[in-house]
Amino acid sequence: MANILMLSSAVTNAAVAIYASRGMGAANLLTHDPKEVWQDSAVGSIATITIDLGAPKAINTIALAAIYGAIANSSSWSITGGIADSASIVIKADGYLPAVDAAGQNPNVSHALWTGAAVTVRYVSVNVWQPGGNPALKIGRILVGDAFQPTWNKEWGGGRGVIDTGASTRLLSGGMAIVEGARLGTYAWTLGDLTDAEVETLYALQLEVGETLPVLVVEDPDATTGQRNRIHYGRLVSLRKFERRSPGRTRWELTMEEWI
Repeated sequence: MANILMLSSAVTNAAVAIYASRGMGAANLLTHDPKEVWQDSAVGSIATITIDLGAPKAINTIALAAIYGAIANSSSWSITGGIADSASIVIKADGYLPAVDAAGQNPNVSHALWTGAAVTVRYVSVNVWQPGGNPALKIGRILVGDAFQPTWNKEWGGGRGVIDTGASTRLLSGGMAIVEGARLGTYAWTLGDLTDAEVETLYALQLEVGETLPVLVVEDPDATTGQRNRIHYGRLVSLRKFERRSPGRTRWELTMEEWI
């Protein structure tokens, strides 16, 4: 099991350009709202999305948050990058596109995640392929950056929850008046043994995003089956101050709500 991962949207937000080899709405991949999508215009061949970060940056994580609709079992993606162009370095070899769902689940929204050794790049190209006979891909958000991972993993006691934005009212007849909304996930966790350097990094991350800008949180980046449910794109909520216990041992409770 890998330690929990947190990625600020700050590096992606500072990108100076993005374009796609085809399709519509490439600029939507840089907006916070994952329902503002890039939609491919074809299937059966590779579509390339290229992002210019504006200057060389050390990155160790790339995510496609909110991939909508049916994704074929043979769909794939790969990532390349570089400082002078976007093809000098193979960051991720070709592999299955979405995060693997838990057994028996087939959600309408999935994600894709790469994390590994840091590489310094200015340009990043994400190549996606959906085989013929399937719907064209729709992707809501791309995130690129240097993710935070603590030395020690989250403590016991955290977990996921569900928010329902709809309303249900009991009628005098005994029935229910229901206004359907959306169901979305929440996640809460505690980091209990942060070093002083990690406290400063995590503090800087929260200053970047606060409770309004998006953040990516992955419970276990190395997970295989069920990884989709461990990837959370949304905003931090109810920010708290850290609690210093002793030198090299600081506790910080965090909570987030997904944005779908």
